[in-house]
Amino acid sequence: EAIPQDTIITPTTTAVLAHENELCSRNMVLSAFTLLQQYEAATSTTHKNQGIHLVISAMDAFLDNGDEDETGGFTDSQIQSLLSVCNTTIENPFLLHHAGPTYHMVSNAAVMLCHLLNGMYAMKGREGIQQQGDMEAAMFEEVLDTFIAVRKLLVIHRRKLPVNLRCHGIPRPSLGLPDEGKPFIDLGETLLCACRGCQGFVLMACSPCVAAERAQSAVHKRHVEATREAEVDAADDMDKELDDLSNDFNLDDDALLGMLSQFIAA
Repeated sequence: EAIPQDTIITPTTTAVLAHENELCSRNMVLSAFTLLQQYEAATSTTHKNQGIHLVISAMDAFLDNGDEDETGGFTDSQIQSLLSVCNTTIENPFLLHHAGPTYHMVSNAAVMLCHLLNGMYAMKGREGIQQQGDMEAAMFEEVLDTFIAVRKLLVIHRRKLPVNLRCHGIPRPSLGLPDEGKPFIDLGETLLCACRGCQGFVLMACSPCVAAERAQSAVHKRHVEATREAEVDAADDMDKELDDLSNDFNLDDDALLGMLSQFIAA
């Protein structure tokens, strides 16, 4: 007769049950965050530890619970941490190849900037974010510029990875300002990462039913993406050149405007 699994007490089970508070996931992350901060403070060569500083800034932003009374539900320190993560990545794109979850952290920081932009747009409206001299309008522009730049880097890096290792495919902002009541960036168009932890950053404002539907839809979209990648790999040289050409013209708005300006100058 088999021994019931619930009666088997291993040393690991005993240790975990005796230290539930210390070993819960959030407290373990907080402990790791504290250790990283201590290591950074004890290291004098900060310019060599940009990757660690990026991870610390990301954890600082993610572990902050936010404030509903602040801009878009984000505290000032949380916004500064998110901008620090993205600006450090923009200045040092090679950090996306950093070992560990750094790439996913940067992707989720960009997603949180989307939530911030959507919250500010919902509060200020179309006219409010265009007011000259308004502090929140100026911050909206700064956050938007940062998001567009880091999104471009993430798109380039994402294409180089196998489908199963890719984080979110983040949608770009609309070319014109959306109508009242609509989000500035429609996160419903996001191609979700396979990791449930990452999915939570995109689905943080969704009901459980909507989140489950979106997660199921993401599985199908990843399968379609993987199938397309396999077809491209199996294609002949001409098909690959055509596919590369189509990717070359899948550019950001700034890149397209730059191409148009070159044509005009010529």
